[in-house]
Amino acid sequence: MSRPAEVPLESRPRPRALRTVPPPRRSHVGTISLLVALTGVVISRLALATGPLAGAPWLRVVAAGFEAAVVGALADWFAVTALFRHPLGVPIPHTAIIPARRAKITEGIVNMVQHEWLSPEVIGARLGRLAPSAVVADWLGDPAHVERLGAPLRDLLRGIARVLTEEEVVHFVDRVAQRQLRELPLDASTGAWLARAVTSEGAGPAFESLALSFANLTARPRTAAELHWWLDRSAGALHASGKRFLPFVLRRKVVQRAIVEAACDYASSELRSAARDPAHPLRRTVLAALRRFAERLAAGDAAALAQAERLRRALLESIQAGPVVRTMLARLREQLEQDLADRQSALSTLIDRQLRTGILELLADVGRRSAFDRWVRTTASDLLRRHHSEIGLTVRESLEGLGDEELVRQIEDRVGADLQFIRLNGAVVGGLVGLVLALIHRLAG
Repeated sequence: MSRPAEVPLESRPRPRALRTVPPPRRSHVGTISLLVALTGVVISRLALATGPLAGAPWLRVVAAGFEAAVVGALADWFAVTALFRHPLGVPIPHTAIIPARRAKITEGIVNMVQHEWLSPEVIGARLGRLAPSAVVADWLGDPAHVERLGAPLRDLLRGIARVLTEEEVVHFVDRVAQRQLRELPLDASTGAWLARAVTSEGAGPAFESLALSFANLTARPRTAAELHWWLDRSAGALHASGKRFLPFVLRRKVVQRAIVEAACDYASSELRSAARDPAHPLRRTVLAALRRFAERLAAGDAAALAQAERLRRALLESIQAGPVVRTMLARLREQLEQDLADRQSALSTLIDRQLRTGILELLADVGRRSAFDRWVRTTASDLLRRHHSEIGLTVRESLEGLGDEELVRQIEDRVGADLQFIRLNGAVVGGLVGLVLALIHRLAG
């Protein structure tokens, strides 16, 4: 299996050394043990030279033990210090081992971590004991996690909502609406359905929406332009029939502007008033006319059926649904974006709830849960084997990002206390060995 191309280390950004664990308190046990041994040597030698204990045989043994303790403590101090730096600053060969051998030490640590501690086999064995489905189910128990999971989905839906106002979508909905209108059956059942719709509770909101749509339509510049064209055409027809004064007046731009503005303003005002006021005469008139027309259709009135067919053909031939569809889709997009942006809206709550329950229901089935676990393990194992070298690169970059002094300091912070006890043990063991040798020497005469 080919390994992925590695980026040269010198071109990689070096990570900053972060101290995630506070360093332990510095221990001075080794220094104290050396001072105790030196103090013991001085006191015992002074007692041997002067005072009532001068020349005491047992005191010579004690003095020899303290001297051996000093030797052991100094030897271990030299050995421990030589790991990190030159003792007393003197560049003695084979001292400052860690700074001098850091490249070899780094490579050894990288190989040990990458190929032994975190090898694909070790991580794969750990993944084999892990049930990803149980982890996911437990993770979804926290509402904050569900919100975090639903946020990208809401962002995706907001992006899809923005497509609703694109021309392609408007044309698609326009074509669908025209096809549905063309295929709509016109018979007694249509009349019965229309009668129920007109007398239902939804008739009011439907009229409000339709009235507001027409009110918005009257405010469009294109509507004004079409009215200007209609006035010019009417003036031409009147002039062709022999009239002179009225066509002359209608062709004046000032007159046309006044008529168009008055007509659009009045129509928009009345339509918006009818949308707001349930008792508005226009609303009552329209609903009553629709109710009577529906009753005639339901009764099978041939004239009503023919009138409905003519109305459908006129709608298909003359009315352009694009502006109405565009307005409707723009409102839908605005509402969707508003609800998706509000974390507490009903739509956002529904998405989070369905997302959580959908995943939990999927994992409730034993077969699906096993398939999900196998997929996670297989995917993780494949990614691990493809990019396993990143583990070693990360460890190497972290170590090479540390200077010699920082590396030594971090090691001393972690193991310094244990190294101090090595020095203590050196003093104790050296002292005991010195006592034993002095006793043997004394007993041997």
